[in-house]
Amino acid sequence: MTRGKILFSSSSLYLTYPQFKSLIPELGDFKKILLNVNELLTHKLDDDCIKEKNVTQIFDIYIKMRTKKEIRFDSLKSYGNYKKSLTEYLYKINPDAIISGSDLAVSDRVMFSWCNKKNIPFIILQPSFIEGFPEKYGLKKIIKYIIINKIFGLPVFRKHNLYGNECQKSYLFLWSKYFIKNPKRKNLFILGNPAFDRLFKNFSIERKLKNTILICTENLPLHVFGKQIIDKVNNIILKAVISKPEITFYIKVHPREPIEKYKKIFPKSKFPNVIVVKNQDLYELFNLSDIQISVASFTSFEAAAVGLPIITIRPDNNIKVFDHFKQEIDIRVTDTEEIVDAINLSLSDKYWNRFLVKREKYFRKMLYSIDAQSSKRVAAAIRKLILN
Repeated sequence: MTRGKILFSSSSLYLTYPQFKSLIPELGDFKKILLNVNELLTHKLDDDCIKEKNVTQIFDIYIKMRTKKEIRFDSLKSYGNYKKSLTEYLYKINPDAIISGSDLAVSDRVMFSWCNKKNIPFIILQPSFIEGFPEKYGLKKIIKYIIINKIFGLPVFRKHNLYGNECQKSYLFLWSKYFIKNPKRKNLFILGNPAFDRLFKNFSIERKLKNTILICTENLPLHVFGKQIIDKVNNIILKAVISKPEITFYIKVHPREPIEKYKKIFPKSKFPNVIVVKNQDLYELFNLSDIQISVASFTSFEAAAVGLPIITIRPDNNIKVFDHFKQEIDIRVTDTEEIVDAINLSLSDKYWNRFLVKREKYFRKMLYSIDAQSSKRVAAAIRKLILN
């Protein structure tokens, strides 16, 4: 017997899809609907995720939101039309709960407002590492927020720049106490990350080297990091590839970067030991690899969970990305000449034994538990909210 319907939002699907995929089998008594909210983030990132995965095998229903005109959000009229279209979908679907990975996108704010009026749960699954954005909210923007959002009812501006703070009455599911930014916030749940259940289950203390290294790139905007830092990151990666011709390197391109950029850097004729990919499943690449390298990427967090020693690149130890590893679990490389020693160390048996101890301690702090039961905890909490 089906108890009701749960709507999953696609506003940040490329981040939340692994969580949804792990969670859905635990919600078998509900009809699961994926709504493609059809906004800018969805167009640029989520369409690839939807094409790559057969979502109809996971969700009971997949709906791609359609509007009369292209959504550009360049005027109040566009916002109004979008809000009207999305609200009509919500009334048509009439879910018992909505689950998203954010409350900052336009679609999230529209859906939260609808849920608040209907008195049904709007649930935010922590999508990734949580940090604030460098954005200031002055008096002028506050006035605009009050006039446009509150008086006209259009979700043009937002009050906060941190996941979970925009819609205070929503239910925020965090991975662990480490990520609590507002201890006084109500409706706060600490349940772990459903996506990591699969990674923890695949972990083994037995190690068999495959002679393969995975490098996950990151989108480093030039105006933020500067050419010198970006060039140094690329030089460190080049040094690794050139110094280890006997090792196969997979270059996994970030969703926001063009794959052509790395195919030019690593032409097959000069680098036969390099395979550049973008849409290949990340977890499949983990299974093929011995270690993982990135610029403190979330993918390194996942790699360590599945049991890959990780190397993080931080040129001059002063790169402008949030560092959640803090050398508690990673080998840090700050200069080009350090990368070869870091690779040799991470492949050694001596380091592997140290890594096992550090890994367990680290994830008990960051992810509440390594019991691979987070999907069950999250599903139980969702079910309780709906039934109550």
